[in-house]
Amino acid sequence: MSRRAFDAEITLDLAVNLIPFAIIGFFVAVFAVFNPWGFDPLQSTIQFAILLVTMGALGVVTWFAARVIETDERTRHETSETEVDR
Repeated sequence: MSRRAFDAEITLDLAVNLIPFAIIGFFVAVFAVFNPWGFDPLQSTIQFAILLVTMGALGVVTWFAARVIETDERTRHETSETEVDR
């Protein structure tokens, strides 16, 4: 039997990326609502670009890591059905 993509084990392995993702999302929301330095088009654009690009890169890297873990033979566990077939 084949494994489902992103099963519980992979989700637990990649859950550590949710914490920095949530922190970056928190700062994006806080800076969008309350900007302590005022609004300057250049500085605000750079500030949000850095945060959003970092957040996007973390999402892509997390997704790529999940795919690599899912397709790696060393992380596959034999099921009872495949052990009986041997």
